[in-house]
Formats: sequence, structure tokens, C-alpha cells
Amino acid sequence: MSSPRKIIAVLGLALLGSACAPPSPPAGSGAETFARHDFGAINVQALNTVAVPWKLTAAALVLDDPAGGGVDRAHLRRRMTSFGFLWPERLEGAGEAVQPSAEHPLGLNVGTVTPGLPPVKISVANLGCAACHAGPVYAADGAPLTQAAWLGSPNTSIDLEAYTRAVTQALRSGLRDEPRLMAAVETLFPDTDAWERASLRWAVIPLAKRRLQTIPDGASPLPFSNGSPGVTNGVAALKLQGRTARDAMEAGFTSVPDLADRGFRTALLQDGAYAPPGRSRWRPMTRDDVTPAHRDRLADMVSFFTVPSMGQTPKGAHAQIPAARRTFAWLAERRPQAFPGPIDAGLAARGAATYARACASCHGEYDGPSERPRLARFPNWRGRIGTDPARAEAFTPALSRYVADSPYRTVIDARRTGEYAAPPLAGLWSSAPYLHNGSVPTLAQLMLLEPRAERFAVGGHALDFRTVGVAYPAGYSAWSRPAVYDTRLPGRSNRGHEAQFDGLSPEDRWALIEYLKRL
Repeated sequence: MSSPRKIIAVLGLALLGSACAPPSPPAGSGAETFARHDFGAINVQALNTVAVPWKLTAAALVLDDPAGGGVDRAHLRRRMTSFGFLWPERLEGAGEAVQPSAEHPLGLNVGTVTPGLPPVKISVANLGCAACHAGPVYAADGAPLTQAAWLGSPNTSIDLEAYTRAVTQALRSGLRDEPRLMAAVETLFPDTDAWERASLRWAVIPLAKRRLQTIPDGASPLPFSNGSPGVTNGVAALKLQGRTARDAMEAGFTSVPDLADRGFRTALLQDGAYAPPGRSRWRPMTRDDVTPAHRDRLADMVSFFTVPSMGQTPKGAHAQIPAARRTFAWLAERRPQAFPGPIDAGLAARGAATYARACASCHGEYDGPSERPRLARFPNWRGRIGTDPARAEAFTPALSRYVADSPYRTVIDARRTGEYAAPPLAGLWSSAPYLHNGSVPTLAQLMLLEPRAERFAVGGHALDFRTVGVAYPAGYSAWSRPAVYDTRLPGRSNRGHEAQFDGLSPEDRWALIEYLKRL
């Protein structure tokens, strides 16, 4: 539930009747599925929580940003990029040729639905895997090259909270002048036919106005925050979908990780709440244990992630298990981008010894070429190391019952663990900010080589390859809009993981950072 991360609860279109969604795009390779498949989530029910009527929303966002330019696709691209969506010219890291769409941002899937009697026609946009799990390619100086995206890397700039609020505000403003809004739709999307234009005027707009009347001015349409750039709030989103009790201040934030080596996990989510029934939740894994059958069990659970992140019903999500299996088979072979900057070989060798002594018992053992080691054994360690407890405490017995009462009862043993699972570390250098809630901007601060910042900017940032983390160097222009991460707020504490560095000298810690660049 990285995901996920990721709810745009703006419209209540259930009154339109049952969905008549088109087939999902043709099944392709695992990489193609990951990058562009909609997992069945282009449907009208998702408009109640996650999806948006794309053409109306796009037009409203452009009109609500008059300083950004005229009503054209270039302005729409800039507006969406400001929220951290990537709109790349090419995709890398797939191991094969996969092309991004030129029509909309990466990870925003768009399709047409025709629900109701008489039927209406709506172009629906919903979030996909790559919105959060495809990050920019980085140059040797740490600058993000946003014209290219690396599939499976974290998008540490995606700001779903800002997007959610902006969509609400833009629609509220745009619907005060319907003729102007509809003219913008036709300018941006000249292929909009009379059927869809009539559907927007007579069905979508009236229902949008009713929904917006329930949201106070300036308020979020959600009963929880999606957090800051690069974090999601998947458990709160699942509670919304499952209609289970939630704390109004719920802040179980999760930082988006790199997806390399996730097949070594025996339980999923930050707290290991999902495990295959009848299997040990926590057990050591070697490379030989990551069999196709094991991967399939994980993939079956991953298909349930589409419930909070895409607004699927559990029944609809269960039907997407084959697509999830294709994706997970690709992820098993997928590697993160190699560290693009220089690495001090001698210091990295010292760091490898430090890692083996101080880190491997939780984060796994690596072997293979010293320039690009691979995970060989993973302990699936879990416990508490003093980090913010909000996310571990967020998963409730009510959520366990929600899963158990769905078709997933044979796929997922869902239960609260109250602990955190130590993750694999491949791709760590591109994953800043750190800890499970994204509360520490650099590895140097994590390892207490520098004081941990109480407040810091994140989003559209470059990377500092010495401290390994978020940076805004002099003269740098952020590619998306930064936001301030305040560690004093609920769920965002930057405490924890201090004791693990107590026995290491500063020299050992700098060497460890140099080694981690190679993973």
C-alpha cells in the first residue's frame, strides 16, 4: 500500500448507476503492466473516492492557475508536474522497450466509461502503480533528469495531498463559470464528442456541485491527510474504502520505497500485516527460496493494494491477480538504477565490512561483485527501534475483519503486528527521505553524522551524493513544488534507529554510506 497512496475524493457519482467499464488494456509484459495497466480501476464506482473525470478536472486545474500560461497541453503538463507527477519522454529500468503515454502523466491511467441508463460517457482518470513507483533518472551530479523515469524507483516528489486539495479547489472555482470550463475542456481535448459534452453538462457537473457543497471552503475532501511529497497514507485510505472506524488525526504515513528485492519478503506492508495463510509470517529467505510459487503468493496479496490506492472493491481487485503476478515476476528481475556518481572503492570496502557487522542481521546479506552486490539472504526481521509508532498502530482488528470477509480470505492472513519490518536496502540512495515515514532527509542525518532536521523541504529536489539525500543546491530550480516536512506533527517524528549506530565511529558511518551507494 505504497502506495498508494492516494485518494481524490471529490465526486459522488454512484447515482449514475452501475459501471459499464471498458476492458482493461490488453495484457502485456510485467513491465508494461506495471507502467500502464489500469488493473480494472477505470470504473465509475472509483469516482466516489479515488478517480476523477479527467477532462473536467484537467480543464479546471489549468483555469485555476492563470499565471501558468494559456489553456493548452503544455500548461496542463506544468500543472500536473507541479504536484510531482512525472510526464517523461522515455522509461528506463524495464529491461525492455516500454513507452510512456504522451497524453497524460505517468501513473495516471485514463479510459472511458459509459454507466447508467440512459448511459453517460465520461473519461475517467485513476492512479496506477507508476504514479508513486517510478522516479526520475539521476545524473552524475545528483540532478534529476525528469525526461526519463526509472520504473520501480520511488517517486519521492509525488504530492497527493497537494493534488487532492488542488482538484477540489479548481473544480469549485471552475464550476462557477460552466461555459468557460466547458470551453476549456474542448480546447484541451478537441476530440470530445457531443455525447461526452452532454454527459459532462447534464450528469457530471450537477453531481460534482452537490459533492463540493459538502466540503467546507479550504478543507480537504478527505477525513485524513495524504502527507507530504513522497509519502502515502494507505491504511487510512483502506479504512475509507472499508468504511471502518478511523481517527480524524490518523497519520500512519509510509515513505515510498524502491521495489527491488521485495520478493524476499514473507509478509507485506511496513508492519508485515499481510501474510499468506498457513505460512510463517517471519522467516529467513535465501535467493533459492524466492521461487515462482512464493512470488505468486506475494503478488496475490499485492493485488489487494488496488483497493485503497485505486478505489477497487475487493471482488474487483481479486480479479486482477493474474496482472499482479505478471508484474511481480518482472519485479523479481528488475534492478534499481546504478548509483550514477563516483564511489570511493577503498571506503566502500571498509563500509562493506561495517555493514556485515552492524546491519546485515536486520537488512540482509549481500554477495556477488563488489561493484554491484546482490541480496543473498534476508532475515525478515521485525521489531521496534524507537521510530514513530503511528503507522504500526494504525492497522486495526476491524481491517483484519474487512479482509477476512472478502474474497481475499484465502489469499491474505491480515492482522495487526504492532511492529515494523526491516526492509531490503537496494536502491536506498535514490529513496530519500528516510525511515518508514520519510522523516529524515539524508543518510548522514540518519546516521547522526549531522543533526536531524526538525523541518526540511522535500519535493522536486536534487540529491546530495555526499550526504546521500534531499538537496536544493544553489541555483537549482525544483522540478515540482516543494513542501515543508515538519517532524513535530503527528506521525512524522524523526526519532529512532539511533542506537544501531552507537558502536560505529564517524569514519565507519561515512564508509557505510559509501557502501550503501552500491546496493
